[in-house]
Amino acid sequence: MAEVQNTDEYRNATYGKVSRRCVFGLYAMSAIWGAIQIAFPENGILYLASALLFATLASGWAIFDAKMRGIKILPVLQMLYFFLWPIGAVIYLLYRSGMRGLLTAVVHGIGLTTTLAVAFYATFYGLHFAGMLDARYYQ
Repeated sequence: MAEVQNTDEYRNATYGKVSRRCVFGLYAMSAIWGAIQIAFPENGILYLASALLFATLASGWAIFDAKMRGIKILPVLQMLYFFLWPIGAVIYLLYRSGMRGLLTAVVHGIGLTTTLAVAFYATFYGLHFAGMLDARYYQ
Protein backbone atom coordinates (compact mmCIF):
# COMPACT_ATOMS: atom_id res chain seq x y z
CA MET A 1 0.00 0.00 0.00
CA ALA A 2 2.88 2.36 0.75
CA GLU A 3 4.17 1.76 -2.76
CA VAL A 4 0.87 2.89 -4.27
CA GLN A 5 0.90 6.04 -2.16
CA ASN A 6 4.46 6.83 -3.26
CA THR A 7 3.47 6.25 -6.88
CA ASP A 8 0.50 8.62 -6.48
CA GLU A 9 2.72 11.21 -4.83
CA TYR A 10 5.28 10.87 -7.61
CA ARG A 11 2.59 11.20 -10.29
CA ASN A 12 1.08 14.25 -8.60
CA ALA A 13 4.53 15.83 -8.25
CA THR A 14 5.19 15.19 -11.94
CA TYR A 15 1.83 16.69 -12.95
CA GLY A 16 2.60 19.67 -10.71
CA LYS A 17 5.96 20.23 -12.40
CA VAL A 18 4.43 20.09 -15.87
CA SER A 19 1.63 22.42 -14.76
CA ARG A 20 4.13 24.97 -13.42
CA ARG A 21 6.19 24.73 -16.62
CA CYS A 22 3.08 25.52 -18.64
CA VAL A 23 2.47 28.62 -16.50
CA PHE A 24 6.11 29.66 -16.93
CA GLY A 25 5.68 29.06 -20.69
CA LEU A 26 2.63 31.35 -20.73
CA TYR A 27 4.65 34.15 -19.15
CA ALA A 28 7.61 33.55 -21.47
CA MET A 29 5.28 33.47 -24.47
CA SER A 30 3.67 36.70 -23.28
CA ALA A 31 7.08 38.41 -23.17
CA ILE A 32 8.08 37.01 -26.57
CA TRP A 33 4.76 38.05 -28.08
CA GLY A 34 5.17 41.58 -26.70
CA ALA A 35 8.61 41.90 -28.30
CA ILE A 36 7.55 40.35 -31.62
CA GLN A 37 4.77 42.91 -32.03
CA ILE A 38 7.36 45.62 -32.65
CA ALA A 39 9.44 43.71 -35.17
CA PHE A 40 6.53 42.08 -37.05
CA PRO A 41 3.35 44.06 -36.29
CA GLU A 42 1.15 42.60 -39.04
CA ASN A 43 2.39 39.06 -39.58
CA GLY A 44 -0.54 36.64 -39.70
CA ILE A 45 1.59 33.50 -39.49
CA LEU A 46 3.23 34.66 -36.25
CA TYR A 47 -0.16 35.65 -34.85
CA LEU A 48 -1.62 32.21 -35.61
CA ALA A 49 1.44 30.40 -34.23
CA SER A 50 1.38 32.43 -31.02
CA ALA A 51 -2.38 31.96 -30.59
CA LEU A 52 -1.95 28.19 -30.93
CA LEU A 53 0.97 28.18 -28.50
CA PHE A 54 -0.93 30.27 -25.93
CA ALA A 55 -3.93 27.93 -26.18
CA THR A 56 -1.75 24.82 -25.96
CA LEU A 57 0.13 26.07 -22.90
CA ALA A 58 -3.06 27.20 -21.14
CA SER A 59 -4.79 23.91 -21.91
CA GLY A 60 -1.77 21.96 -20.74
CA TRP A 61 -1.76 23.89 -17.49
CA ALA A 62 -5.45 23.19 -16.83
CA ILE A 63 -5.27 19.51 -17.78
CA PHE A 64 -2.19 18.74 -15.67
CA ASP A 65 -3.41 20.86 -12.77
CA ALA A 66 -6.72 18.97 -12.82
CA LYS A 67 -4.92 15.61 -12.96
CA MET A 68 -2.72 16.62 -10.04
CA ARG A 69 -5.80 17.54 -7.99
CA GLY A 70 -7.85 14.51 -9.06
CA ILE A 71 -10.40 16.55 -11.03
CA LYS A 72 -11.85 14.90 -14.13
CA ILE A 73 -12.22 17.08 -17.23
CA LEU A 74 -14.21 15.55 -20.07
CA PRO A 75 -12.49 15.52 -23.49
CA VAL A 76 -15.17 17.79 -24.97
CA LEU A 77 -14.51 20.30 -22.18
CA GLN A 78 -10.78 20.07 -22.87
CA MET A 79 -11.48 20.95 -26.50
CA LEU A 80 -13.72 23.86 -25.50
CA TYR A 81 -11.05 25.00 -23.06
CA PHE A 82 -8.48 25.00 -25.88
CA PHE A 83 -10.63 27.28 -28.04
CA LEU A 84 -11.91 29.52 -25.22
CA TRP A 85 -9.00 29.37 -22.79
CA PRO A 86 -9.20 32.92 -21.34
CA ILE A 87 -12.79 32.28 -20.23
CA GLY A 88 -12.09 28.62 -19.46
CA ALA A 89 -9.22 29.52 -17.14
CA VAL A 90 -11.47 31.75 -15.03
CA ILE A 91 -14.22 29.09 -14.93
CA TYR A 92 -11.74 26.34 -14.03
CA LEU A 93 -10.15 28.43 -11.29
CA LEU A 94 -13.57 29.31 -9.87
CA TYR A 95 -14.55 25.64 -9.90
CA ARG A 96 -11.22 24.54 -8.41
CA SER A 97 -10.76 27.18 -5.71
CA GLY A 98 -13.92 29.27 -5.44
CA MET A 99 -13.42 33.00 -4.91
CA ARG A 100 -9.73 32.48 -4.25
CA GLY A 101 -9.54 31.10 -7.80
CA LEU A 102 -11.06 34.32 -9.12
CA LEU A 103 -8.34 36.27 -7.33
CA THR A 104 -5.73 33.95 -8.88
CA ALA A 105 -7.21 34.58 -12.34
CA VAL A 106 -7.11 38.36 -11.83
CA VAL A 107 -3.51 38.29 -10.55
CA HIS A 108 -2.31 36.16 -13.48
CA GLY A 109 -4.28 38.28 -15.95
CA ILE A 110 -2.55 41.39 -14.65
CA GLY A 111 0.79 39.58 -14.61
CA LEU A 112 0.52 38.35 -18.21
CA THR A 113 -0.62 41.76 -19.44
CA THR A 114 2.19 43.51 -17.55
CA THR A 115 4.77 41.06 -18.90
CA LEU A 116 3.54 41.66 -22.44
CA ALA A 117 3.54 45.45 -22.01
CA VAL A 118 7.01 45.57 -20.45
CA ALA A 119 8.47 43.46 -23.26
CA PHE A 120 6.63 45.54 -25.88
CA TYR A 121 7.84 48.90 -24.59
CA ALA A 122 11.35 47.68 -23.81
CA THR A 123 11.70 46.42 -27.37
CA PHE A 124 10.14 49.57 -28.80
CA TYR A 125 12.42 51.95 -26.91
CA GLY A 126 15.46 49.75 -27.47
CA LEU A 127 14.91 49.72 -31.24
CA HIS A 128 13.98 53.41 -31.24
CA PHE A 129 17.17 54.51 -29.50
CA ALA A 130 19.22 52.16 -31.68
CA GLY A 131 17.73 53.92 -34.73
CA MET A 132 16.21 50.74 -36.12
CA LEU A 133 12.55 51.86 -36.36
CA ASP A 134 11.24 53.53 -39.47
CA ALA A 135 8.65 56.30 -39.82
CA ARG A 136 5.65 53.95 -40.03
CA TYR A 137 5.69 53.56 -36.24
CA TYR A 138 5.20 57.29 -35.72
CA GLN A 139 2.21 57.89 -37.98
